[in-house]
Amino acid sequence: MIVALALIGVVVVGTVWLRTGRSETQSSSADRPPDPGSESPPVDPRQSFATPYRNIRPEVKYVGDAACATCHDVIAQTYHQHPMGRSAEWVRPGAAVDHAAGAHSSFDTSGYRLSVVHKGDRVWHQVGLAGGDEDAPTYAVRADLAIGSGSRGRSYVTFDRGAAWQSPVSWFGQRDRWDVSPGFDLAKEIRRPVVARCLACHTNQPEPIPDSLNRYREPVLATQASIGCERCHGPGELHVKERERGDRPAVDTSIVNPVRLPTDLRADVCRQCHLQGAVQVARRGLHAGEYRPGLPWEQFVSTFLWHPELTQAHKSVGQFEQMEASRCFAGSGGQLNCTSCHDPHAKPTPAAADAYFRGRCNTCHDSRGCSLPAPARAEKNDSCVICHMPRRDSSNVAHVAVTDHRIMRRPDTGDARTKVLAAGQTPLVAYRPGPHAASAAERERDLAIALGDECARSGAPPGLWAFVEARLDRALDLWPADAPTWITRSRVRAARGDGPRAVEAARNAVAIKPDSEVALIQLAGAAIAADDYESAARAAERLITLNPSSADHRLTRATAYFSLKDWAKAEENCRAVLAIQPVRPNARFMLAVCVHKRGDAAGGKRELDLALRLTPSSEVRATLSKWYAQLTR
Repeated sequence: MIVALALIGVVVVGTVWLRTGRSETQSSSADRPPDPGSESPPVDPRQSFATPYRNIRPEVKYVGDAACATCHDVIAQTYHQHPMGRSAEWVRPGAAVDHAAGAHSSFDTSGYRLSVVHKGDRVWHQVGLAGGDEDAPTYAVRADLAIGSGSRGRSYVTFDRGAAWQSPVSWFGQRDRWDVSPGFDLAKEIRRPVVARCLACHTNQPEPIPDSLNRYREPVLATQASIGCERCHGPGELHVKERERGDRPAVDTSIVNPVRLPTDLRADVCRQCHLQGAVQVARRGLHAGEYRPGLPWEQFVSTFLWHPELTQAHKSVGQFEQMEASRCFAGSGGQLNCTSCHDPHAKPTPAAADAYFRGRCNTCHDSRGCSLPAPARAEKNDSCVICHMPRRDSSNVAHVAVTDHRIMRRPDTGDARTKVLAAGQTPLVAYRPGPHAASAAERERDLAIALGDECARSGAPPGLWAFVEARLDRALDLWPADAPTWITRSRVRAARGDGPRAVEAARNAVAIKPDSEVALIQLAGAAIAADDYESAARAAERLITLNPSSADHRLTRATAYFSLKDWAKAEENCRAVLAIQPVRPNARFMLAVCVHKRGDAAGGKRELDLALRLTPSSEVRATLSKWYAQLTR
């Protein structure tokens, strides 16, 4: 039954782990109840790092751009025309952009019709069945926040009881049209949780609730929506207060000036968003949102890259990795950074861009000049970027072209990787450690989590499983009350078919962090895979209490009761899912079975017909029809 439901996306926020056989090797260390008193607490770099800047302290507050503009009005004006200064906007009356305008605002795809419409003074996104099926339900969600300056595109977020959810409709500026948001499979998800790292890099100082999936302290984005001055300069409270009382020190330590930072710390200001990597792992006891400019980024987050043989250079982000692979970076002795070419306070106009960036290139290359003949240079507007940093289609976001930051003398036409690793190599490698790297043991812990999560997601050869489990064991020996390591251990065990011990590891994580949404999600998923449906239902109950706007948590509880054959409770929870997301075929299918089992065969058949109409794949429709017949005999 679980296999059939997985075909149409019954998930426990990510994956219902399917049993693949018992693990060939068991973990070498016995599970034990976590003992928080046996380990040293992590050090907060905001309180311990040696720096003259006083605004790195956790108690210093953010004040917003309006406070900065009082003294820095010219820079504030140019910055707010910069893409970072226009990174987000509330979709409300009086917004700078009409967020319902543009081509393709109603379109059909994969059997669905998606629309962007005005209702009163607000903008709504709607998803229903294509073909004008009036009996079919429609998912309608208000677009609350637009993310993106529009140069590449915009995605849209709705806030529901403090939780952030991405709409399935996005605006693609380079193609000048609306389309399905990147990565959405409408038969499996209609909205996606917007996790803290996503919102943090596109908006101004969101405050995620600790250990939550996508919940934030309200009011969300209290000072402003777009990325502000304090993203690069740090909290401005001290600076503003001291200026208001007339302080004018010769050396100002009340706020970070990135220009005066050492090279690596200056680069960290950009790394916080532009170093994407393949996987990022929060350092033990910390999270990315605690970072302050002037501090080492690597003391908050460990970044792991794909092994060079697996690297795709043409991603929508990842400019930092590309730049550091360039000969320019190597030739500068690591001094080249983002602000060598980009002015963070102003963006050149399109007419001036070629000359501006040519000037930046000529700060190093003026003696050599361009080897192209003059007519060819004129045809390209004498632009260095056109030849050496061409725009290409992104490998991970549809309808988007990205600039290749590898700055190659003769750019290739694409990636030519073998995508085969030699024995002993791992698919992930740590980003180069800087001068303020964590201890070797801490870095091993982070690698174990990164590799464990990736292997659980995509599989691994036996030797790599043993490598991961040994490092997870070692980390838990050192820090037995580290919930993220227990969560990864649970994921690894579930992926290897060791359901009961996956449940035990997830229970340890929940014991450490009782309100951790991620730990409870893992416990519910592991329990379903281990046929422990009572435990799954209890975990889902807690998840719903924590995040009542999540349809996924209600679907998890519905799946548990469905598996227990408690048709009344399963039906109640299926209807709760559909109250949030009416066009969700997996919930419709389970509802159909429940209704039939409770004596209404005709009602069950109606729900089944609707579930099939909501399922684009003919193969999946055939499978569901077969399963329905078997379950309702």
